[in-house]
Amino acid sequence: MKISRILRGCLTVIFLMALTLAILIFVINIFFDGLKNNTNYKEAYLEDTVPLAVDVAKKYDLYPSVMIAQSILESNWGRSELSKEYNNYFGVKDVKGEGVMLETEEYVEGKSGTYLQNFKKYRSKKESFTHYAKLLTEAKRYEKVKTARDFREAARYINEAGYATDPSYADKIISIVEKYSLGQYDS
Repeated sequence: MKISRILRGCLTVIFLMALTLAILIFVINIFFDGLKNNTNYKEAYLEDTVPLAVDVAKKYDLYPSVMIAQSILESNWGRSELSKEYNNYFGVKDVKGEGVMLETEEYVEGKSGTYLQNFKKYRSKKESFTHYAKLLTEAKRYEKVKTARDFREAARYINEAGYATDPSYADKIISIVEKYSLGQYDS
């Protein structure tokens, strides 16, 4: 009888240890799958975007790295509603009233706030990238961008011309270019 109780106790301990180990393995797998998926969308975005950005940027004599970084920043790696639903990867506003009204973060007098803005809709990602390139090369306020000697200067000129209201916009673009080695696409 005493041996039977000891045996049951040992089996209970072994069962609980096995159950704990199984739960631990399950949790670890979920954690690492989450980490893997967190980088997969970035890799997928770059794989899809780099060839398009390089092609369009070279055609318009712009820096592909800046174009890619801006699209990452403005579209949250292609995951924003504006990019997914309306193919707008650069946060381009619509002045004709034919766009879509969405909330966006803007800086007014140095303070961040959420505002409703009218954004342009595009039929495709390529149309968005091409329109962005035309905007930077044809609008007079961006004429300094064409004189930039590197991606850092291009980002600063875009910011100075008022592309975005965020005072740190150029620094954010530069940081993305550097963090993801996007400068390699400029040569």
